[in-house]
Amino acid sequence: MDTQVIEKLINDWNPHFTDIHRGNWKHTITRGKYLESLKKLIDLRHAIIFTGVRRSGKSTLMQQLAGWLIEDQKVPPQNVVYLFLEDILVAPYLKFGADLLETLYSYYMEHYNPSGKVYLLLDEIQGLKGFNRWIASKYERKENIKFVLSGSRKSLIESEAATVLTGRNVQIDVYPFSFYEYLLVKKVDIKEGESVQSIWEANSYQQIPILHHLGNYLREGGYPEIVLSESEEQKKAIASGYYHDTVTRDILLPNQIRNARDIELLGLQILADFTKTSTYNRLSKPNKLSIDTVKNYLDYFTRAYLFFESTYFSYKTKETQDIQKPRKWYVIDNGLRNFNVPVIRPDLGQCAENVVYMELKKNYGAIYYWKGKQEIDFAVLNPKLELYNVSYSDTPPEREISGLLEAMNEFEQDHGILLTKNYFSKQKNGKKTIDCIPLWVWLIKNGKE
Repeated sequence: MDTQVIEKLINDWNPHFTDIHRGNWKHTITRGKYLESLKKLIDLRHAIIFTGVRRSGKSTLMQQLAGWLIEDQKVPPQNVVYLFLEDILVAPYLKFGADLLETLYSYYMEHYNPSGKVYLLLDEIQGLKGFNRWIASKYERKENIKFVLSGSRKSLIESEAATVLTGRNVQIDVYPFSFYEYLLVKKVDIKEGESVQSIWEANSYQQIPILHHLGNYLREGGYPEIVLSESEEQKKAIASGYYHDTVTRDILLPNQIRNARDIELLGLQILADFTKTSTYNRLSKPNKLSIDTVKNYLDYFTRAYLFFESTYFSYKTKETQDIQKPRKWYVIDNGLRNFNVPVIRPDLGQCAENVVYMELKKNYGAIYYWKGKQEIDFAVLNPKLELYNVSYSDTPPEREISGLLEAMNEFEQDHGILLTKNYFSKQKNGKKTIDCIPLWVWLIKNGKE
């Protein structure tokens, strides 16, 4: 690799080397919840791995970590080095795999000669073969380096090569803006509260503007660049680019799929029918694909963090894993769906359900649905079973109440949660209690935790 190219890349990626006031973290929107977690992990010897869908804010979070290290922790600026492995100038050299990392790092050490711990931030590293072994070798030699990595595919941590970092890494999943972060971006002054009741009481005076923003959030989602764009045309163009870029770079190319049209059409079908129950067989027919092909394609979508599935809940593992049972599919972000699928008006009920799923996904390993005579949207183990329905209305439909009661009786639970548009109450049915909580209140509380 030409030394002039290396010098240009390192200088372009690290303007803080010469002037911290030019640091790339300047004028970015702080992801406080993530940063607080990072501050607690920075002294661990383990590598920190950011994973998540493209454009969710991983690179910005890396830059904000760099800013905190330099400005707050007084780490020398030249000890915090950022390398972006999807730079167009890097592409011709990816074939060299881990040797490319060694070349870049050796040049950096020779020309900057940092004293003390080096914080090495490796962004979008999943395309570089053997990177895990290179990092592991540095660990084995006890070199004074703190590694922070990011990648847009689950293969970053699940590949065979990644096993060499087993026990040496901490994973942080990065998502687009939560509704709480969205409100902060919109400069809404949210009053503090430790419970849904206190949040409701402290913010009820500004319900109307909060509901206005919630309606927009349900429609346009939380991708930072989309949220900050001013026109609908820009938002739509960005969302279209995100979807096609992710499909191409994180699904088609790494899995060597030749028939791009099949997988794109399947993806658009999932986007159109999100939150609805479906089977592999039902998904295979419109696209004339085999069931095995559909399963493989859906696995690729999941590994690229685009779609997530919810399966039928049962305490019997055999029933939960029954492939004949319908599944429900959810999308990483409402805006990615609404700006890529031709809809006259987004169904806010489906959008609300998708947002709740994604918020639950951040805190729980597995999320299920259940269906008896009625259906409940979500069943999660926390470790006790929690049951949720979502109804984006001020007058909860009777079927939502009866569905929760049926599930509570089935699983011998005394408590259920119904998330509404703006209706707050407790409903008693004998010894059973259903908390009706406004969605905006629940999202604020969840976004702060």
